[in-house]
Amino acid sequence: MTFSTFVKRSYSQTTKQIKRSGWLAWASVLVMTLAFFIATIFIMIAYTSNLFLKSIENKPHIYVFFKADSDENSIKTLNDSWLALPEVQSIEYTNAAGALSEFKSVQERTNPQVAENIRPNVLPPSLGIRLHTIDDADKIIQLVEAEKASNDDIFAVRFSKETIDTIKTLFQWIRFGGGVIMGLLLIVIFFFTLLTVEFRTFSRSEEIGIMQLVGGSLWFIRMPFILEGAIYGLLGAIISSTFIYVIGYVVFIANRDSNAVNFIVNFLGDLQWPDLNELHLILIFLGLVISGAFVGGLNSLIAIKRYIN
Repeated sequence: MTFSTFVKRSYSQTTKQIKRSGWLAWASVLVMTLAFFIATIFIMIAYTSNLFLKSIENKPHIYVFFKADSDENSIKTLNDSWLALPEVQSIEYTNAAGALSEFKSVQERTNPQVAENIRPNVLPPSLGIRLHTIDDADKIIQLVEAEKASNDDIFAVRFSKETIDTIKTLFQWIRFGGGVIMGLLLIVIFFFTLLTVEFRTFSRSEEIGIMQLVGGSLWFIRMPFILEGAIYGLLGAIISSTFIYVIGYVVFIANRDSNAVNFIVNFLGDLQWPDLNELHLILIFLGLVISGAFVGGLNSLIAIKRYIN
């Protein structure tokens, strides 16, 4: 049998099996749709949570304060040299005027009398150092402390060792726990879809036995079941992905002026979201569809092996 003949017969047998399945075919598609919808939502939540953790992790945890009469060019030179370090994500420079303005704005809301009596040039310029990961904090603290020992313009380095260590430990456990939960969820979803395929295959166990008795080859028997599962997985992924895209369009585009959407955008807008365009969205959609076909075909392959001697 040539390869083209094998493909044609497998496709023909697959279409026959789908037509004979009736409600079982629709049930399989719906199960795949539900499984991929839940998995996609949880992956999106996990990704957003990780971005939120990184936004906290990347906040300035190390502050370097300079004397009020320090030369601004020397501060900027030091800023540029530290910014070139691979551990440093960004540095926020606040001059004396900016520090005074920020302090007065806070005091005007909480203690107006103090705000009125603040003298100019009493707050020092500073550098707030953001790191890519909190794990690099100890290294950067040592570097900054060494600079302070040799630089007379620096009069103070402020950081909370306890806060940094707490954030580091807490985030390690959160990420570990989130990874375990996500792994268990994906395993449960995989076996959930596998049970559906197992039930569908069991209902045809007699048909599989007859095909073996008449001399059907191993892959000639397997391939229609694998293609059928791949089609169900592909359709489930298409339906679930389309539903998620429609929800995203309705919520964030059609109703972008609503108070709820504005709250979400303001709350999550400062996270480091990837810059996605239409091509990226299409590629993500295709990736989900291909994943659906792969999972459906893999489940069918695992299930059919039990019924072929």
